[in-house]
Amino acid sequence: MEKSQLMIIWQQLTVQIMNNMRFKMLMVCIFSVTVSARAQLRFQNLQQLWTYAEQHSVRVQATRVSALQARIGVNEAYGALLPGITANGAFTDNMTIQPTLIPASLFNPSAPPDTYTEAVFGRRYIYNASLVAQMGIIDIQDWFAIKTARLNQEIAALSIANATAGVYTELANAWYSYLLLTEAERLWIANADIASISADMARNLFKERQISEVTVNLASANQLKAEKNLELARANKRLQLNSLRLLLNTTDSIQIEETFEVPDVVAAGDPFSTDPALLLADRQQALAKSKWQSTKAAYAPVLSAVYQYNTQLAGDQFLTFNNTNSLPQQYWGLRLSIPIFAGNSKRYQVQKAKMSLDQSGREWEQARIQSALNDSTLLIAYYSSRNAFTRSKDILALYKSNDTHAARKFIEGVISLDERLRVYSDLLSSQNEYLQNLSDYMVNQYRLKIRQINFLK
Repeated sequence: MEKSQLMIIWQQLTVQIMNNMRFKMLMVCIFSVTVSARAQLRFQNLQQLWTYAEQHSVRVQATRVSALQARIGVNEAYGALLPGITANGAFTDNMTIQPTLIPASLFNPSAPPDTYTEAVFGRRYIYNASLVAQMGIIDIQDWFAIKTARLNQEIAALSIANATAGVYTELANAWYSYLLLTEAERLWIANADIASISADMARNLFKERQISEVTVNLASANQLKAEKNLELARANKRLQLNSLRLLLNTTDSIQIEETFEVPDVVAAGDPFSTDPALLLADRQQALAKSKWQSTKAAYAPVLSAVYQYNTQLAGDQFLTFNNTNSLPQQYWGLRLSIPIFAGNSKRYQVQKAKMSLDQSGREWEQARIQSALNDSTLLIAYYSSRNAFTRSKDILALYKSNDTHAARKFIEGVISLDERLRVYSDLLSSQNEYLQNLSDYMVNQYRLKIRQINFLK
């Protein structure tokens, strides 16, 4: 093969290689941009999470839509007070006009009596148009409809506050659970290291026949437990992130940047905000009363003003208005409607509405008692869990010190492996108690914080 041909082939191969490299570089860039562009939600504290949830939570958004619908309902109720205006039009083709018998003496006085003549009255094509207006002057049910619509608007606004408080609670639960699992993960990493060292030493001592099989099995079991608990803590952290995604209505990656710290003491003496649930029960009772009054108002008379204008064109040619007769009519008046008897249905409706009113009153009383007791219970639980956590933290510090001394003494040969494993077991029990008390303290802390937030903005 000639040298020039080899050069051409080499140049073609070079171009193909460069094109492939450009393609690969382009794909790498696209992939990098895609990965970097993938949304990742970062939250540094719980307040940022709450702020994001107010705009993206399906539950909160649903209550806001209901509030907008309730506002439209108020305008709709006021719109019922405006007059109703109706325009009508009609066309009639009298293909055959029925004759009318009239006494013949009307046209011919000399005609014998009891004789009649057929005559046709009317024209073939009739065009009708009318305008009807009616406005209620006194209609008590319309007034109660406006009151009911306003109460529904207030209830919808309170539902937003109630739903937001519920979302805040669920988010705080998932958030603090994640932080608690982070603390548990830290503890179990240290436990896994201790258990691994103890298990390795136990296996070596067992090979040298210095300890029994029971002891080496116990050390190995402690190692497996530590590894299992560490895996569970990490898996549960991922589950909590999925819970946050569900509450935030997103599939984006979530990164919590807040590191675990012991919760600060909340100023429990601060006054609680108004309970949205209690206000909601109060407005629902007022709504039930309005509905009861509205059903009773069905017995009241209704006074309306009516205006109507009619016009009629009559002719003998279709859509030809040169030779037609115009027959207008116009009137207005007052219309009084008094319900007398409607099959007793109104009386049963009043009875059902009264039962609903009585039930809503009992529910409001229960909500009042429950709100007061919940606040009292929350304060008791908060102080109790805070004291229990403080003590368990001090107890854990003592057990950690014991475990450190026991590890050193075991290495020095002062105590046996059985004694070393017993001290380690006490440490695990203390850690479990510490995590449980910490969990209770966190739960009561965020519940107290949420209770002090004013959601009725």
